[in-house]
Amino acid sequence: MTRNLFACHVIPTLSILLLVQIHPSTQLNNVTDYLALLAFKSHIRSDPNGMLSGNWSSNKSFCNWVGVSCTPSNNSIQRVTSLQLQGMSLQGTLAPQIANLSFLAVLDLSDNHFNGNLPSELSLLHHLKVFNVSRNNFQGPIPPSMSHCKELRELILSDNAFIGTIPQELGILRNLQILRLNDNNLTGSVPPSLGNITKLEFFYLHENKLEGSIPQEIGALYNLVLLSFRGNDFTGPIPASIFNISTLQVVDLSINRLSGHLPMENATGLNVPNLEQLYLDSNQLQGHIPVSVASASKLEYSYLSENGFQGNIPHELGNLLHLKWLQMQQNQLTGRIPSSIFNLSSLNLTGVLPSSISNASKITYLEISNNSFSGPVPPTLGHLTQLLHLNLQNNLLVNEPGKTELSFLTSLVNCKNLEYLILRSNPLNGNLPETIENLSNNLKVIDPASCGIKGSIPQGLGNLSSLLYLGLNDNDLSGIIPASIRGLQNLERLYLTRNRIEGPISFEICSLGKLGELYLGENMLFGSIPRLISNLTTLAMLSLAANRLSSTVPSSFWGLENLRGLNLSQNSLHGPLPPQVGHLKNVYAMDLSSNNLSSDIPEALGNLQSLLYLDLSKNLFTGPIPNSFGQFVIIEYIDLSSNALSGLIPKSLEALRDVQFMNFSFNELEGEIPSGRAFANLTHESFRGNQALCGSPRFQVPPCQVHSTKTRPSRSHVVKIVVPIICAILFSAICFFILVICRAKKVKSPATVDRSLPIGQWKMITIHELQLATVHFSEANLLGEGSFGMVYRGTLADGMDIAVKVLKLQQVGAHESFDAECQVMCNVRHRNLVKVITACCNLDFKALVLEFMPNGNLDQWLHSHDKCLGLIQRLDIMIDVALAMEYLHHDYSVPIVHCDLKPSNVLLDDDMTAHVSDFGIAKLLAGDKPEMLTSTLGTIGYIAPEYGLDGRVSTSADVYSYGILLLETFTRKKPTDDMFTGGSSLRQWVSDAFPDAVTTVVDNILLMETGTGHNRRNGTLEENENENPEAIEQLLVAIIHVGLSCARESPDQRSSMRDVVTKLKKIRLSLGA
Repeated sequence: MTRNLFACHVIPTLSILLLVQIHPSTQLNNVTDYLALLAFKSHIRSDPNGMLSGNWSSNKSFCNWVGVSCTPSNNSIQRVTSLQLQGMSLQGTLAPQIANLSFLAVLDLSDNHFNGNLPSELSLLHHLKVFNVSRNNFQGPIPPSMSHCKELRELILSDNAFIGTIPQELGILRNLQILRLNDNNLTGSVPPSLGNITKLEFFYLHENKLEGSIPQEIGALYNLVLLSFRGNDFTGPIPASIFNISTLQVVDLSINRLSGHLPMENATGLNVPNLEQLYLDSNQLQGHIPVSVASASKLEYSYLSENGFQGNIPHELGNLLHLKWLQMQQNQLTGRIPSSIFNLSSLNLTGVLPSSISNASKITYLEISNNSFSGPVPPTLGHLTQLLHLNLQNNLLVNEPGKTELSFLTSLVNCKNLEYLILRSNPLNGNLPETIENLSNNLKVIDPASCGIKGSIPQGLGNLSSLLYLGLNDNDLSGIIPASIRGLQNLERLYLTRNRIEGPISFEICSLGKLGELYLGENMLFGSIPRLISNLTTLAMLSLAANRLSSTVPSSFWGLENLRGLNLSQNSLHGPLPPQVGHLKNVYAMDLSSNNLSSDIPEALGNLQSLLYLDLSKNLFTGPIPNSFGQFVIIEYIDLSSNALSGLIPKSLEALRDVQFMNFSFNELEGEIPSGRAFANLTHESFRGNQALCGSPRFQVPPCQVHSTKTRPSRSHVVKIVVPIICAILFSAICFFILVICRAKKVKSPATVDRSLPIGQWKMITIHELQLATVHFSEANLLGEGSFGMVYRGTLADGMDIAVKVLKLQQVGAHESFDAECQVMCNVRHRNLVKVITACCNLDFKALVLEFMPNGNLDQWLHSHDKCLGLIQRLDIMIDVALAMEYLHHDYSVPIVHCDLKPSNVLLDDDMTAHVSDFGIAKLLAGDKPEMLTSTLGTIGYIAPEYGLDGRVSTSADVYSYGILLLETFTRKKPTDDMFTGGSSLRQWVSDAFPDAVTTVVDNILLMETGTGHNRRNGTLEENENENPEAIEQLLVAIIHVGLSCARESPDQRSSMRDVVTKLKKIRLSLGA
């Protein structure tokens, strides 16, 4: 058979050999191996790093080629024994001629882009010991003939797209020690014959589509160290024989449909002395948790959650001294908590926390929130010296009897690694000890809100320099805010609402440059708002309400342009509201009620297009209601009552489509009350106390006098109509002229700034400067690569960081892509679109110089293991994207269709503000054409159905892509995930769970933040962790509903981006300002 293979595949390759000069040393080697390697190379379609094309040369012996190892040179003929080309980004298929390397012992092609089927000829490699093709794109079935490679020690086929069943013939491979078939699309059952591979140590089948029962024969693998069958569809009981494998260290059978009782329940033959990790969560197991689990004395991680376990928790689990994590939530457990169980949130457990809890000295997470534990917090918690995370919130825990200070906090000084300390909603009723300054320097979160904390804020708190979140709200704290708070330079959230804190707002707070949320409301603060508060440039939420502040609002205050929520109500602030209030472009809610603010309400207030809530009631404002209030696009609540406003109620307010409440009562307004739709739901209560108003009887005001005189349009009226039309025509002509110049610039000239693009004040940048900025477009500066270009990071001579998108001009459509991107990006302006700095082009080189986004793109944040986004961050990002798309679809002179909206095209700046990028295939729709046809398709998974079928694009196609993007953002599942096959899709998967089971599809990290879910990784603590689980679930339901309404099959049934912005902003506002 070997001879036939040589004849079929090698002899044709001789033509290649005749065209090259064979190196003298190669002539001494085996020509068969040489030709086999050449054939292997010929099947490589792409070698972006030049690993083979630049090294596999006939000028040297193939034994010296990269990745190739041979038998020792003292042999008369050297033979290839190892081919290791892992991680070289090679793309191609695996040549069948590889089988002619008959001495090959190691073949490692992992971490590349190979595809196609594995050739059956691999069975001829009788010396093969290691075969690793993991993390590629191989398809098709696993060849049963692989069983002929009887010397195999490692068979690693994971992270590919293999289909079909597991060949039963693999049971012949008696020398196999590692078998990795995980993360494929394998179906069927596990062959019992695999129980014959008695030398097997590592057995991975997780994340496939396998079903049936786990065969008893697996228990014969007496050398097994790791068994991972997670994420399949296995049913039936767990074979008892598995727990008789004494070498086992890790067992992961989670996320299946296994049922019955644990085989360990009777402790018959239990023999797993080396077991360290046991994952049985998310199954249908029943019965009691067996006492015999405690005999696994080395157990560190035990996940038993989301099953049907009943009865008490065995107190014998206290013997597991190495235990680091025990998860048992979402079962039917009852009774009191044993002293050694630690992660039992939301189980309605009662009783006293025993002091013997400290026996588990290696515990890192102690999570007992949302139960009914009572009694004092044990001071022995300080013996848990490796503790990272302590969450006792929502219980009935108290301080030690007779103690005024919370003594258990002093004991936590020994926990040098502690990062999270959450005590919220317990009746502790004590003082914070001064020893708090000696707590861990790693502390990121301290949250004893709603705990009855008394006394003053300790000076030593300022020593906790790593603190990000300090929640002291809803307590009984008194005294002043200590000056030492300036030491919290990393603090992002400070909550002191509803205490008895007095004195002025300290200047030290104004030095906390990273502060994003500051809540000081409902205290006894007095004096002025510090001018230096303008230093808090990252501030998004500010509440100083219900204090005794008495000053003007400093002019510098209105420079806080990142503010989203502002509440200064119930103080004694005075003076006028300046036009600079219009600088707060991002504010959603503004409450300035119950002060002594005076003078006219500035017209600039109408520029706040993001406003949903505005309350100016109970002040001393005079003059007319600004006509600009009619520009509020999404506002729902306006209260102008109890002022001294005069004049007419502007007719422009009739256009407010979403307004639910308006109050003009107790002013000096006159004239007719408008009757448009914004006023349709108002009652007479909104207009009381205005003596000169008239209008509809339902408002309980006198009717207005009717003047029926026929007049022809005034000269000024004609001017108001004609002049804008003329201006619009001139503007269109200028834009057309600019576009013609852009397209006409085809002559070759020194590459420099393309002045035809009207991007304001151009920055002159030559190609030489770009080469210096990017170190000659080095691979180290490569940020990413797309269909038409590569993006590099660069730094100009003046220190400015930039991103340079260099077009692949050899790529079909690249010129058109550049023109499209220029046509869009040089004309549109929006804070959520990536800014073009300049362009540089000639016939041989085209590049766009863009604003650099230091936080990468949304895809990296969603699908990287070292990054994590909280719920609020994700919602804010999706609002940013929606605002950008709303502008493109509705607010530009002609609708612009992006055509390729996906996570990698959503870039994030320093403040995690999102910017939409990559307009390479964008389309501008003519005003009279709501759709158009194109042959340039977007990205699979995000394309609307009508777009993929016949190339029909419209703004609705973008809305569909946005819906998929939103669903991916909150589920962290790509639409191209392997789980979506056979007609299923991300949208269908989410839709099937909506609304009752939405928590089963959203990212577990979001649930872990609220205490409603579990995850094996650390999450981030967002402000919504204050909400109860039901409220957060409803919030997620509302968000997912927006995504599903965008991703409907029919374009006519999808929401508009304007509606999406409105809905998401309402959801965001519900989280509070």
